[in-house]
Amino acid sequence: MAEKKTPEQDAPEKKAAPKKTTVSKTPKTITKVDSAAPSSPAAKPAAKSAAAKNAPAASEADKSSAKTKRILAIVFWVLAIACEVLALLVFIGKIDLRFTSQMVQLIAFLVIDFIFVVIGAQFWKRANHLDPVSEQNKVKFWLWNNMGVIVCCFAFIPFLIYVLFVDKEADPKMKKVASIVAAVALVLGIGLSYDWNPVSQEGKAQAEATLGDTSVYWTQFGSVYHLDTECQHLNRSSELFEGTVSSAIGAGKTRLCKTCAKNFGIEIDENGAITSIAAALTPAAEEASEAVEEAVEAPAA
Repeated sequence: MAEKKTPEQDAPEKKAAPKKTTVSKTPKTITKVDSAAPSSPAAKPAAKSAAAKNAPAASEADKSSAKTKRILAIVFWVLAIACEVLALLVFIGKIDLRFTSQMVQLIAFLVIDFIFVVIGAQFWKRANHLDPVSEQNKVKFWLWNNMGVIVCCFAFIPFLIYVLFVDKEADPKMKKVASIVAAVALVLGIGLSYDWNPVSQEGKAQAEATLGDTSVYWTQFGSVYHLDTECQHLNRSSELFEGTVSSAIGAGKTRLCKTCAKNFGIEIDENGAITSIAAALTPAAEEASEAVEEAVEAPAA
């Protein structure tokens, strides 16, 4: 005889509602990097006039800092070329430090060569972010921004040519090790010296005209800057840096976050560079656009 079910037992089984997964926001510590406190987006119109008065001084400060960094880059690159020469002299037996083997000496000079090349490239890239060149001449723009790549080639290719094609009587083991170490250093050096996010004079002028001294935020290892500390891409970041867009670009954050750009109504290109003035942040859009054109055309005048 079939067992009689109660109404409760006969009712279809209810499935538990799926739990909503929420991304927990990490408490943030914000460090200001500018001497003058930047304004918030809401205070932008008033701050813009103040920023315009201080623009020449800030520009000169950026140029001075960029000049210092370029000098340091050149110093490191000269040291790198010197290490290449020393490595070559060790390879052909003209230098013997006695306290260690020839192989160790050779590898040490090549590694130091690589380190100096990369350090110099970082100084050069940072200088170009502070004082960029115009992108009207595409070839010049690429060469100037990737001077570290060119120096890296000079720091290793001549050595490789000599080891592989000139010296036919070298020890095969020494020749193999030297060529491998130099080739690896060359490839890594090019990758680390290449400016993957270059800044143009026009792009920086447009960003400064659009945002002025509005507060922007960035993380230590990111490549973009944000307009809102509550941006979804900052949810897991515990430490933020706050400053003007000039400070962000100088710190290597060359692109505006696409989410922030959309939320604030700013048009950007596929690389994250600002392409038009946002009415939400800059009421006097036409005036700012003219300022950008004047800033770009001034060097050519």
